[in-house]
Amino acid sequence: MSHLTKNRSRMRLFSGAFIMLVLALAFNILLTSATLEKLYVETFISKNNVVAKDLQRNLETALRFGKRFDKFIGMDKLILEAHQHLTPKQKEAGDPDTDKDDIVVYITDPDGDVVYSSRAQVVGTKLPESVRLPMVKDPQTPVEYHCVEHEGVYYLSLPVKEGGARKWVATVTVAFGQEQVKALLRAIAMKNKNLIALVLFSAMGLLVIFLRSLTLGPNISEKSLGRIKFKISAAFFIIICLAQISLNLFNLFEFRVHFLDVSTQKSVVMSKLLKQDIEYLLAKGLNIRRLIKMDQRLADVIAVSPELEGITISDHKGRPLYIATKHVMRNLTTPEKNEDQDGERLSLHDYPGYTVTQNLFNTRKTETGTLAGKLTIHLSKDFLFNKLKEIALDSITVLVISIFFFVELLILELQLIDRQIAGETRAHKKQVHYTAIRPVAFIFFFGVDSCISFLPLHMATLYNPNHPLLGLSKEIIMGLPISMQMLFTSISLLISGGWCDKRGWAEPFLVGLFLSGTGFIFAWLAPSSLYFLIALGLVGMGYGLSLMAAQGFIIALTTRKNSAQGMAQLWAGVYAGSICGGATGAMLADRIGYAPVFLVGGTIVLLLIIYTFFMMNAAMAPPKPTAQATRPTPTEQRLPSSAKPSVLSFLFNRKIFTLIVFYGLPWYIVLIGFMNYYSPIYLKGIGASQSDIGRIFMIYGICLMYVAPYISKIAGKAHDKKRYLVMGSFIGSLSIANFYFFKDFSGVVSVTVSIFLLGLSACLIPVRSAYVLDLQITSQLGGGKAIGLLNAVLRLGQVTGPILFGWLFITMGSDSGIALTAAAYLLFTLIFILVG
Repeated sequence: MSHLTKNRSRMRLFSGAFIMLVLALAFNILLTSATLEKLYVETFISKNNVVAKDLQRNLETALRFGKRFDKFIGMDKLILEAHQHLTPKQKEAGDPDTDKDDIVVYITDPDGDVVYSSRAQVVGTKLPESVRLPMVKDPQTPVEYHCVEHEGVYYLSLPVKEGGARKWVATVTVAFGQEQVKALLRAIAMKNKNLIALVLFSAMGLLVIFLRSLTLGPNISEKSLGRIKFKISAAFFIIICLAQISLNLFNLFEFRVHFLDVSTQKSVVMSKLLKQDIEYLLAKGLNIRRLIKMDQRLADVIAVSPELEGITISDHKGRPLYIATKHVMRNLTTPEKNEDQDGERLSLHDYPGYTVTQNLFNTRKTETGTLAGKLTIHLSKDFLFNKLKEIALDSITVLVISIFFFVELLILELQLIDRQIAGETRAHKKQVHYTAIRPVAFIFFFGVDSCISFLPLHMATLYNPNHPLLGLSKEIIMGLPISMQMLFTSISLLISGGWCDKRGWAEPFLVGLFLSGTGFIFAWLAPSSLYFLIALGLVGMGYGLSLMAAQGFIIALTTRKNSAQGMAQLWAGVYAGSICGGATGAMLADRIGYAPVFLVGGTIVLLLIIYTFFMMNAAMAPPKPTAQATRPTPTEQRLPSSAKPSVLSFLFNRKIFTLIVFYGLPWYIVLIGFMNYYSPIYLKGIGASQSDIGRIFMIYGICLMYVAPYISKIAGKAHDKKRYLVMGSFIGSLSIANFYFFKDFSGVVSVTVSIFLLGLSACLIPVRSAYVLDLQITSQLGGGKAIGLLNAVLRLGQVTGPILFGWLFITMGSDSGIALTAAAYLLFTLIFILVG
């Protein structure tokens, strides 16, 4: 290899690595920015909510003492004070880049008509219907809190209620534009640009150093080529992972600084509001030791401010008088009350940077006032830590997804390395290798499974109790989307098999991509549950066509010697795409809602059509007929070649029938019914975030990616494969039993363990195909047709799983339904052992 050729090889390797680095960082930044933007919006809303709650309380107090809402003297003063507390420091300092009218306070009647406002010109107008308080039970019972974004403006609304009857008479609405959030994100983006530039140049420097040290000589042996590929892949992996970790750590640190700053600002606003109220009472002649229900007032503030650990009011000598924490409140104005019921003194730690203190003055006798006491607000370090832990989990998820994404790119790079270093001919480079299906499978399942973790939850948002679909209950309707998708997948699996045999893999694959992509677009636009079901039926039809056609691609481009390796490449891409897509979709759903994720998934699948057509065009030739050799088996008598069994005789063969009824169908019912249907609903019900649900679902895919190859390798060599099928069934029933017995201990942990056990059970599924192929009746019918027919029938378990689980929980309750499921699954496993 000449010096010029070596340098050219190094340049190509460097270019490929640089492209992977840029794509991986861009993917990481895309997910991270979506995560951080929502968090920053939440912090701004939380800060503004403090002022809105105080204005709400002041209005309700005034109405309780006889003031009328339509003739409220002093309203302008209350609104002005609230607006001053809401105004950011930049505006007070006259920052020219900040819109002075960015924050507006509205006081409206229940119909949304603006009666009072900090912006005089809007009085008499009506707020948009979408931003008004939604009702809970009837037109006179609004929700207690509502925040919505409308045309680039966030509207935070709280109801104002009058008298003992708590009649809704007005609404406090604080509106603020996105400029505050955008300004903060721009500042962080500028810092990120500098960091990204530093990371890029550092990574590029490391790549240059590595590639210069890489030996690329002539006549490279196969063993040396393997070592070079390992060095290159390991170096690229380490360098790009370090770059992504650096970026994630920086964003985590930036959010910590911002969150502590916003929490401090919020505490300062709270302290000023409390100081104002207390000093008003002191100016009226009340003694600081005689403030009735002040401990209750402090507790009310803490109840709506989870970032606070406690609030203390002390006298001028520093002795605590009133204390409220997250758990207790105390009036300590007498010595005997200085200790709580257990004899322990109530105390709060004054951590540097986590406390806000205001001096309280009595201005009754002098204008400047005399020091009467101190008000101290304590920030919660535990809350900050938990918030950072939540963000860290999101960052780790983003990192894992980015690494999986990068690994798929690395596989493409390794194929390029094979051709470049091994010196393949120009003609050979035009050929499509069977490993080309792996990135295609990854992208396809990334798009399709982006919505897998919230299908029942989105169906619940479309459910209309006044006009339920077919008169069915909400629980059953929530399970219909999965069933509809699986039903049409089963149908298309049968169609795709014959289509591939006659016309090749390309046509059904491309048509399947088109149907799936358009189905997701229709799901995004679906206005009702019926249209949503139709859209998912379209998705299922395309899904089945493309999945079977992808396997047809492997069959067309491999021989018997490497077909297993080809299938392994296909399913590795499938599992990686499913993991990344499920977690990414769940995180996006947390940020942008359920419906837009369908648009994202559909767009990804439709773009894949272009990639497939241009990059795999050389492999789209019609299939050539090949002779099939039968697989001899010692267990059954060989049938004459003329006596080809029918489909019914195949399905009702004793071994096949027991495999379907007592092994395959129960496993799919439990998998889809428990994991895809019940688990998201249960986890959402106990307070788990959509991001946590997505992360738990990743466990199942990781088992299939990293555990299944080792288990399948061991089981594939065994003479008696049935024992491994039985083992898988026992593990599956154990997963349901685990949830039943341990869900009261920790719901999240029990679901996590159960899904891990289902993943281990799924690792033995490939043994099923080997078990079926060893049967004589399979050889007579044809291995491909037999496996396709078996898969199509077993899809019925995926269709009935959600419906069966929903019906069980309606008729028996969740506990009894889970217990019955575990017992029935175990019973079917025992029957399979005895009869099969």
